[in-house]
Amino acid sequence: MTSKILSSSSRRQFLLKTLPAGTLFCLGCKNLLGVPGILDPQQASSQKHKFLEDSGMTIEQVFRFSFENGIPILQTLAKDIGREKFLEMLKKAANENAVQFVKTATKDFPKRDFAAFVDWNINIMNSFPYNKAVTFEIVEKTDKVLELKITECLVAKILREMNAADIGYVTICDPDGASVREFNPKIKATNPKNLMKGDDVCIARFVFEA
Repeated sequence: MTSKILSSSSRRQFLLKTLPAGTLFCLGCKNLLGVPGILDPQQASSQKHKFLEDSGMTIEQVFRFSFENGIPILQTLAKDIGREKFLEMLKKAANENAVQFVKTATKDFPKRDFAAFVDWNINIMNSFPYNKAVTFEIVEKTDKVLELKITECLVAKILREMNAADIGYVTICDPDGASVREFNPKIKATNPKNLMKGDDVCIARFVFEA
């Protein structure tokens, strides 16, 4: 599969329209759209409002700012509702959101075959800002199998430090199954190792079961 390089003018549109729901949550949602480099340089230079100024934040600072504001609220809800019940509620909502997002993001795709799925996911992994937050390698790539090994994940690092890895798993990692089924029900996703669960790597394996 060939990785496509996105032009600076298309990055913002790409993030808004093509990243799957779990990935958007993982990337700090729309907070990351203010990171320098996402806006078209010509557009950014012509806009003078202070909201559009360069924040001077590192990638890690942006992610921490995003999660450190929202996660404590979720932790409080988990305590009030009961953690197990809350996680089930969160999981259900995240999966439903993932399905709806994939429906919208892929409605104009000419094909939803395995090759299209592989292209979509690898392009995401290689695109800013995801390529700055995750270190991965392709372990296997055939016409029926895609396996990725993620050795570094900034979001997992942050959420584990915040004792919220279980929240991260149900909102970021678990929705992969629902997202993949919506893209093509013949594709099966498995995650035998996961950084959110305390493993030393993430293994994301996708198999086309024709």
